[in-house]
Amino acid sequence: MTLRSGRKAIPEKCLTLREIFGELQLPKCSLVTLSACETGLKSSTTITDEYIGLPSGFLYAGSMNVVSSLWAVDDFATAILMIKFYQELLKADSVAVALNAAQNWMRAVSEEDFLIWIGLLNLDDKSMARTNKWLSYVKKGKLPFSNPAYWAAFCATGY
Repeated sequence: MTLRSGRKAIPEKCLTLREIFGELQLPKCSLVTLSACETGLKSSTTITDEYIGLPSGFLYAGSMNVVSSLWAVDDFATAILMIKFYQELLKADSVAVALNAAQNWMRAVSEEDFLIWIGLLNLDDKSMARTNKWLSYVKKGKLPFSNPAYWAAFCATGY
């Protein structure tokens, strides 16, 4: 298996669903965040009425909540969503409320407000250059993350 970065994944070093269900114990874990593509889906190669995938595996292992994605997601937008999600989580009553607040912010934030917010993160020059490059593809006057493809893939599962 080849990763997006071009590196080869080593299956022997990957955590499998079998290991999560059979061996992993997370009794004090309040949140597992799976921000990669399609982490909330089960295998589409079998037809079943059961839902067994990574989120249910981590819940079975003891995590109280799991955040996962339902389709392929944009790396940059996902990074922004996750930063905002964790900021919201500090003041929210639940994971679901924090995720919803971050998603609502993403879909409504203007380019100007986004640049102010990202400036507060004190990113290094390379990260700011990537941010500006990403924003260069956004039409002036448009909300940069208003398309649901940037934020709607993520869901919270748990208690």
